[in-house]
Amino acid sequence: MKQTLLILLLLMPLASVVFAQADTVETVDSMHFKYFGIRYAFEESKKSLYVDINYNEETPTQVNIMRQIKINGKFYPVKRIGPRAFYGCRNITCVTIPDNVEFIDSSAFRWCVNLSNIGISSNVKRIGPDCFRNCTNLRNFHVPNNLQSISSGAFRASGLMSIVLPEGLKDIGAYAFEGCKALASVTFPKSLRTIGKEAFANCWALTSVSLFDQVRNVGEGAFMSCRSLNIVVFTKLLESNVKTIVAADAFAECRSLEKVLCNTGRTGKVKDVLFHENAFRDSKFNLESVLYGGKPINNPNAGKRKKGEPEFEEDEVVVDADNATRLRTSETVKRARKNIGVRKNSKKKK
Repeated sequence: MKQTLLILLLLMPLASVVFAQADTVETVDSMHFKYFGIRYAFEESKKSLYVDINYNEETPTQVNIMRQIKINGKFYPVKRIGPRAFYGCRNITCVTIPDNVEFIDSSAFRWCVNLSNIGISSNVKRIGPDCFRNCTNLRNFHVPNNLQSISSGAFRASGLMSIVLPEGLKDIGAYAFEGCKALASVTFPKSLRTIGKEAFANCWALTSVSLFDQVRNVGEGAFMSCRSLNIVVFTKLLESNVKTIVAADAFAECRSLEKVLCNTGRTGKVKDVLFHENAFRDSKFNLESVLYGGKPINNPNAGKRKKGEPEFEEDEVVVDADNATRLRTSETVKRARKNIGVRKNSKKKK
C-alpha cells in the first residue's frame, strides 16, 4: 500500500506537466482559438482550421504553423493561411508551413520585413496576391512543386536574390516580382505560358532571361527597366504552331540589352516570336537586331548562318490603326495573324 502511494506521489508532477502541454489551446470564442501564440479559426464547415489574423505584439519570432490541433477531444487539420494572417508582423524571422496547408491567402505575410527563412510544403497549390510583398529580408524562396500560378504582386518589392520556378508552373501574375532589385537569377520552367504585366519590371540585378516555346504571352512592361539585362533567349523545343506574343514595352528601358535570340535549339527561320514595335522602347537595342535561327546559345557558332540563309525575313506586316503595331514576320505565320488582329497591308512600306 505504501509502495503504491509512493508511486502515485511520484507520478503526480509528471501528470500535471503532460496535462499542461496538452491543454495549450486558448479559446477566444466559439470560432477562434490561440495555440502557442498563433491565432486559428474554424472554417465555416467546422471540419478544418485556418490561420487567423495575428498581431505583431503577440506573434512569436519563430512561427510554426500546426499540422492539426486537438480541440475538445477532436483533431482538426489546418488547411490554409488566411488573408492578412501575419500582415505587418515585423518581429517574425522564421516560418514553418506543414504539408496540410494548401493555400496561402492574399497579403498573408506582407510587410514582414524581418522574415528571412520559410520552410514551405510542396503541397501548397496557391500563393495569393501580395502574399510576400515588401518582405525585404526574404533572400531565397523554395517555390512549392505543385504550384501552378503565382498571383499578382506575390513577391513585389521583396529581397529575393534568386528563384527557381518549378515545372508545372503556368502563369506569373502582374507585378509578381516587380521591384525585386536584388533578384539576379530566375530559372523559368518549360511549362510556363504567360508572364503578366510588369511581372519583373525594375529587377535591376537581373542579367539574363531564357524562355521556352510554351510561353504564349510576355505582358506589357514585363521586364521593363531591368537595367542589367543583357541577353534574352527564346528557345524553340517543339514543332508546333504556337506563337509567342511579346507586348509593348516588354523590354523597355533595358539599357544594357545586347542580344535577343529567337528559335534557338532548332534550325529554321520561322518567326515564332512576334514583337510589338515598342517592345524595346528607350533601350539601346531595337527590333531590327533580333536574331532568329537554329543553334543553341551555348554554341560558339550561334551567331553564324548557313550559306544563303537570310538573317531576317524581308517582308513586313502593318497592323490596323487600332493598335498601331508593326510585327516582323514571314509567310509561314499567316495563320497567327487572325489571333492577334494582324492584316496584310496592301502597300509595302517604303
